[in-house]
Amino acid sequence: MRNCKAHKLNTKSKRQIGGSALTETAPAIFILFIIILFPLIDLMYMAFAYSIVWYLNHLEVRELAVREPIETSQALTEIDTQFLGVGLAKFVGLTPGQIQHPLPNKAVRSGTPETVTLTTQARVMPFLSLPFIMPVAGINQPVIFTVTSNRLQEEQGKN
Repeated sequence: MRNCKAHKLNTKSKRQIGGSALTETAPAIFILFIIILFPLIDLMYMAFAYSIVWYLNHLEVRELAVREPIETSQALTEIDTQFLGVGLAKFVGLTPGQIQHPLPNKAVRSGTPETVTLTTQARVMPFLSLPFIMPVAGINQPVIFTVTSNRLQEEQGKN
């Protein structure tokens, strides 16, 4: 008889312990997904988007270094149009209105030997827009990436 009562007490205490773990699962899943996983996905997406904007700037300044200064606007328009048709820009969701070149005449040429300097700005929306109380760039607000680089002007008989 005693063994039977002890067995019932052990079974009851095991049930109570197992039930508390089940009640802690919902808050743990909430913390895991909303606080950790989804912002981490947005952070990785923003890092990838920055690398795409850097690559676009690299292509643009490389092309401007072999062109005459008068062809700057035409060259940038061509490169932007071609790049926006590629999968990288489509993945990040870049459109022509989101890419800008804020320097005067879109690029600056100066120095001896002549150097081409170009700044590219791109506005990128987050992959997942998370419902935070305040606006956070990259989580629920767009991010503007600005990349500036320079390159020596190719010969073209000028230097």
